[in-house]
Amino acid sequence: MRSTAAQQVQLSSKLNPQIEKIVGEISSDNIEAIIRRLVGFGTRHTLSSQSDPVRGIGAARAWIKEEFERYSRESGGRLEVTLDEFIQPQGPRVKEATKIVNVVATLPGVQPESKDRIYLVSGHYDSICFPFEDVLCDAPGANDDASGTAAVMEMARVMSKYRFDATLIFVTVAGEEQGLLGST
Repeated sequence: MRSTAAQQVQLSSKLNPQIEKIVGEISSDNIEAIIRRLVGFGTRHTLSSQSDPVRGIGAARAWIKEEFERYSRESGGRLEVTLDEFIQPQGPRVKEATKIVNVVATLPGVQPESKDRIYLVSGHYDSICFPFEDVLCDAPGANDDASGTAAVMEMARVMSKYRFDATLIFVTVAGEEQGLLGST
């Protein structure tokens, strides 16, 4: 069913102007640049290097954290950036105990009655190649899930400049390819 111009005008007058403004600030160029940067780490396999400054999960994590911190500075420090880390014991897709680190950016709610209401947006920044045990092979993961991570990061960049009643948490998780470890 096609809508008439009058119906479209009526619908647009019902839209929240702040939401329209936020959506208008989302940049496909920024999303593409984030995806390309994440792909550039070569691999983001959860069991890849945690300490190499240019390749692997550790380099990707450090860059994501730096970007969230930059968004925080640009929003007047309102975005709180933390690392949520734990040691995952050896298991089916984890050949040895491994540090899993999620990068979390929290935008606290401003309304006292609603600040404890939380909306969480997440994407996983790890990637994997086949065979799953090969932690050194290239695993650029543009679609799985650099694209999801890029969407989360771009939302954090734009939305951190606004105030919301409830708390918004933007999180990029690791260990998804080993069984949703970071998300759990």
